[in-house]
Amino acid sequence: MVLARAPGARRLRRRDRARGERRRAAAVVQRRLHDRELPPRAEACADRPREGVAIVSSLWSGRFDAAPDAQAFQFGASFRIDRRLFEDDVAGSIAWTRAIAKAGVLSADEARRIEQALDAMLARGRANPDFVSGDDEDVHSFVERLLVDELGDAGRRLHTGRSRNEQVSLDLRLYLRRRIPLLQRAIAAVVEALAAQAASAGRALMPAFTHFRPAQPVLVAHFFLSHAAPLRRDFARFDAARAEADALPLGSGAIAGTAYAIDVDMLARDLGFSRIVDNSIDASSDRDFAATFLYACALTMVHLSRLAEDLVILCGDEHRFFELSDALSTGSSMMPQKKNPDPLELVRGKSGRVIGHLLGLLTTIKGLPTGYNKDLQEDKEAVFGAEDTMAGSLAVVRSVVDGLTLDRERTAAAASGLLLATDVADYLVGRGVPFRRAHEIVGALVRKLVADRRDFGSLSLAEWRDASDRFDPDVVDRVTPGASVAAKRTPQSTAPAAVDARLAEVRRWLDDLGKLC
Repeated sequence: MVLARAPGARRLRRRDRARGERRRAAAVVQRRLHDRELPPRAEACADRPREGVAIVSSLWSGRFDAAPDAQAFQFGASFRIDRRLFEDDVAGSIAWTRAIAKAGVLSADEARRIEQALDAMLARGRANPDFVSGDDEDVHSFVERLLVDELGDAGRRLHTGRSRNEQVSLDLRLYLRRRIPLLQRAIAAVVEALAAQAASAGRALMPAFTHFRPAQPVLVAHFFLSHAAPLRRDFARFDAARAEADALPLGSGAIAGTAYAIDVDMLARDLGFSRIVDNSIDASSDRDFAATFLYACALTMVHLSRLAEDLVILCGDEHRFFELSDALSTGSSMMPQKKNPDPLELVRGKSGRVIGHLLGLLTTIKGLPTGYNKDLQEDKEAVFGAEDTMAGSLAVVRSVVDGLTLDRERTAAAASGLLLATDVADYLVGRGVPFRRAHEIVGALVRKLVADRRDFGSLSLAEWRDASDRFDPDVVDRVTPGASVAAKRTPQSTAPAAVDARLAEVRRWLDDLGKLC
């Protein structure tokens, strides 16, 4: 009997020795972490020997005899990034506590204690952002470690039936649902600034451009509203991004679901989700909602970049249509005369960064096999980076637009001259000349005026009639910038009545948003 038990006894002694070694190694690494001997980035470890260490807060150490490699652990840790999901992780854990209590995993007392501890943890995190810090692998292990430290085995029961694969998807979905409205309000603030400039401009005229060449006269208000329109579409795209994130992944487990009687409908209600994901395998690898969010961010930044580019050009010395606020300009360390539009140039430049976040995530997920893979950890740097860049860009653009000063004389002067060629052709069409023939007549007239360095305003009636006998004396009054914009008839045009109607509609949209907020 003794001999029969001896192998088991030896195994027990080896297990005890291994546990002792892991505990000693854990103490060593904790001292080193405390003394900041471990660098925060894996690259900094390149010239150090690789050491086996045990990480006390690991959620998966039971499978392994060897302690984790310090460099590899630091390389894989994401807490410095995903600590931003703390509130969402706690909210998900509170809901999960109630769900597994209903399933009989927790007693009523255990559930009460866990929920109280999580509530207190959330309050501490909100009161002191530095509270959410440490050397944990990720935000999930941070929350669980604190819970276990306070409650012991009750805290260890919380993760029953739940995987970090679904937990991180839940956290990111919750995060986007609460952060998207903040970005939308920032978009609306830029639209409001553009609408205010449009109202202030009144009937001021400026040239619109095609191929970066002056094309036709438009109202300055029409120009500002042309930038409000795509931003309103961006606002709607974020509605779509939020709707795509609005699906509960809990209950999916690691990939196959959970064997516990989890009331996922109750979970969805508690967490405010309108629906539950369709498939547990898909749920573990789905980052479509993050890509949709990044697409909305990228396109918004493209539109901000276009606005920034327009203002850089139109505020420049070649045009001087608008004057930038001194407070939102910079100078040169060498050239005293310079007034540089640095904030706008940075917005233009940062748009590339956000586009890069979108392309980076798409590149990451396009080659992954179905199911969760660690590559998906890269999603959060893309999402958070895009959010931060876009929020800062929106704030700067709003300030720039608010501070613009319009030079009405310069814009009016630039809106005249040969920009009226289309109106001259339309005049001939009104006299029965086919448009293609009218286009040819006016093109020949423009060629002559360019050669003589003149414009339509310098022509005598005789010169008009040399070009075509269909010109009458009223051509002088019909071919002016003001007459040009007034002649437009379609609701999306630069006609004053159309612009007034569109401005009123934008203001109603802003008012409705204010009521919703």
